[in-house]
This record gives sequence, C-alpha cells and structure tokens, in this order.
Amino acid sequence: MTDRPARTLLGTVKDEGPYLLEWICYHRLIGFDRIVVASNDCGDGTRQMLDYLDTVGEIEHVENSARHEGEPADPQNRAYARFWADEGIRASEWVLVGDADEFLNIRTGDGTLDALIEAAEARAGGQVDIISATWRVFGNGSIIEFLDEPVIAQFTHAAAPGIHPTQRLTAFKTLFRPKVVRKLGIHRPRLYPRYVDGGAQVTWVNGAGALMPERYLRQGWRSDADSYGDDLVTMNHYMIKSSEAFLMKRYRGTANSADAERIDFSYFETFNANDTEDCSIQRHVPALKEAIARLKSDHPHLALLHDRSLAWHRRRLVAARKDLAATAPEDARRLGIG
Repeated sequence: MTDRPARTLLGTVKDEGPYLLEWICYHRLIGFDRIVVASNDCGDGTRQMLDYLDTVGEIEHVENSARHEGEPADPQNRAYARFWADEGIRASEWVLVGDADEFLNIRTGDGTLDALIEAAEARAGGQVDIISATWRVFGNGSIIEFLDEPVIAQFTHAAAPGIHPTQRLTAFKTLFRPKVVRKLGIHRPRLYPRYVDGGAQVTWVNGAGALMPERYLRQGWRSDADSYGDDLVTMNHYMIKSSEAFLMKRYRGTANSADAERIDFSYFETFNANDTEDCSIQRHVPALKEAIARLKSDHPHLALLHDRSLAWHRRRLVAARKDLAATAPEDARRLGIG
C-alpha cells in the first residue's frame, strides 16, 4: 500500500455488464487504485454486478437513476455533480473521467500511469497538471459476432492517427490533478478562473507531453493540428465493437443520452474506422485475462452475475436481429448480419 492520494477513475454506465470486469481490471492494471462508477437505469444486471463489486471493495458504486431536486436532468451531468461533491474524489492525486468503451492506452515505458506521468513531466520540464489523450477510434475489424472475450484483444483496427475532417474522431479525454478543477466535463474539466486568466500557473500537455495551446484553458474538446500528439498516450475508444454488439448498443441507448436515435446507422458508418492496425494496447492482454480470471475465481457469485448479463444481452440480440431483418433489411446487410 502507498500513502499517496488515490488515482481515481470515474465512469458512467448503462447496461455494460459484459464489459465491466475487463474495464475495471484493465484500469487497475495500469495504476488506478480507486474506481467509482455511476449506473443509470440498468436492466442487464450491471447494477447487481456493481453492487457486488462495491461490497467486496473492488469499486464504489453510485446508483444514479433517480434524480433529486436541484440535480441535472441529464444522467451523465447528474453523475458528474455527485462525483464532484465527494471530498475524497477531489482529494485524489489524479482523476480521469472515462466510459466503459474507453481504455487509456499508455504507449510509453511499461504502460502504466507512473510511466506516463514520468515521461510527460520529463518532456514538460517539471510538474504537469493536465494530460489530454486523443481518441483512437476502433472499428469492428470485420468481426460480426458478439463474444465474451476482452474488447482490447478482439479489435485491432482503428482510424489512422492524426487529424481527421470528422471532428469527433479526434476528441480527447483528460487526466488531471483535481486542485485546478472546479467542475467535471465529458472530455475535459472546467478550471478555476485563476488558472484560466493567468492568475495561477497550470501546465496542460497533450499526448506527446507538449504544451497545449492557451485557448484550451477556456474551451475545447478535440485535438487540432497544433495540439495533437499521441506517442505517450491515447484513449482507445471502442465505439462499435462487433456488428452484433453495435446492434445491441443501437437498441439499448446509452448512459449519457435518452435519445436512442443518437446511435443510428450513420453513427456506424462514421465510427466503424478500420484504416490501420494498432496492437499497442495488447501487451496488457495476458495480465488482463489473468486478472479477470482471478476476480471470477475469488468471487464465484460475480462470475455468475457476469454470465447472467451475457445471457440477457444474447436474448436481446436475438430480438434485435429479427426486428432489424424485418424493418430494415438493408441495414442488416450493411452490418453483415442480414
């Protein structure tokens, strides 16, 4: 054990049961020692898994479905407000806000947070406060079937590195020291005014350890030509997974939006990026599989809950395939499941 403040991962989920154990075990492997997850209106057993994981001390679960007076209506912003009201979270050494389909891919040293922080501060010439990791959006790699296998092991094809005309392909997620932050955000935190107006010093670097342009102190959620860098860290974003997994995602909605139409088949066409191979994160796969197996072995009831969630998703998949074939056969063929 260490006496240093926690390195905290915050996430919001909805019906992510098949992917929870991988996401949690992976981020523990790379150095997050506190994981806090808010769940929203889950029907697939995700809530039960999170409750169990909380009980055995693996994570902390915030049941986020109910709205209290004065809280944001949007579930993601409601979760962020609840997270930031926690003094322990604000006392962390580092915080990252992520989703269950995002995996921080540290590309330097041994792939841990220690390696990232050391490399970023070496390049910056001193302490850094904020590190932005640009999305690397992964496609389905022509994988059709929904499998109970680690996502990071299955999917190796992604958008090419660099800037893209589609802005969301180069959005970033942000690791930060809480002392500079007044409010959480999806892609980046909002800073206290003294750091925005120059009254106090803050060092914000990109995924290559280079200083971010000053404008990001005020606003900005994606990398541009003058802010892009990726040789130290990216955020691998598995937005599609397999065609069958995408179909289930399409039918269930998301944790941060009640608008199911937000995930339509134009979303698939945009984010099913398979332009180049990137296997850099896969060095963690053996240790990840061991960690998942150990967690299930130590907690047979958790393994049972995981299997029940898989079965729920597979039942939904059967119904979704039938519905799609009947109502939109052309979309079924586009997904390769027609």
